[in-house]
Amino acid sequence: MVKVSICVPAYKNPVGVERLLESIKVQSFTDYEVVVTDDSPDGSVEEVVRRADVPGMVYVRNAARKGATGNWNEAVRHASGEYIKIMHHDDWFTDRDCLARFVEMLEEHPEADLAFCGSRQVMLDGVGNRTGEEFDRAISDEHLKMISEDWRDLYIGDYIGAPSATIYRKGAPEYEEKLTWIVDVEFYMRLLQRNPRFVVSKEPLVSIGVSENQLTESCRTDGKLNIFEYGFVMQEFSLLSEEKYRQKFIQIALKYKMPFASLAPYGIPKKEYEKAAAKKRREDFVFYVGVAKRKVRKAFGKKRFA
Repeated sequence: MVKVSICVPAYKNPVGVERLLESIKVQSFTDYEVVVTDDSPDGSVEEVVRRADVPGMVYVRNAARKGATGNWNEAVRHASGEYIKIMHHDDWFTDRDCLARFVEMLEEHPEADLAFCGSRQVMLDGVGNRTGEEFDRAISDEHLKMISEDWRDLYIGDYIGAPSATIYRKGAPEYEEKLTWIVDVEFYMRLLQRNPRFVVSKEPLVSIGVSENQLTESCRTDGKLNIFEYGFVMQEFSLLSEEKYRQKFIQIALKYKMPFASLAPYGIPKKEYEKAAAKKRREDFVFYVGVAKRKVRKAFGKKRFA
């Protein structure tokens, strides 16, 4: 058995897959296999995989398209390693010692099933090439304390980050294929529900490619999808009884201008929704008045409209 299975669910991104495979080939830690499950309708990814000649490669071309989350699960199903290291096709290891650091976190902490790191957010253009714009991010001390004390607070925000920033022990649950947008959050919550101990490094061990073409960008603007997914997770983990989780769900609805009827099936009290909606209207009014004043001052001078 190899130590790590690097699982790559790929779809129509030969540029990204090639960059990722090149970052794997130079890793100082070599006890790994690479599993690529390909959901593409053409042979572009397969051509890159064959040409890359990566040791320990398992390539699977899906007979029928499985979709994003289904392809994540398919990659893990073919893994034989002790540890599972998901790497999405837009992402790559930041330097040659990153895989070693991931392995060390779990090796040094046998009580934990999950480890995660900071990340380097790298802007990509429409065909997947780097634009030169990038920045590092990592979990804050405040959010680290929150999820250390109560893993359910991941419902309030994904403080762990993208799946590529994680490594976990084989035997974890599969990703929930009913979900698309917060599927990673739901997975982390189930993993931590079973074992709340985890390991963190704030180092940017992975680089996360960010572009407008990604699936997450379309999910970000879909109100109905967000209501369904946050509602699903609320019910799955019985979060309705706590105000902070109800408020998170209500704020999601207000963000997308969704009516109370969209929340009612999940048990959200109407008065609580109406109170939050009224508060948001007041805050929006104050904000837009401020914007209007700034525009007037800029156009006509500060003294006259002070």
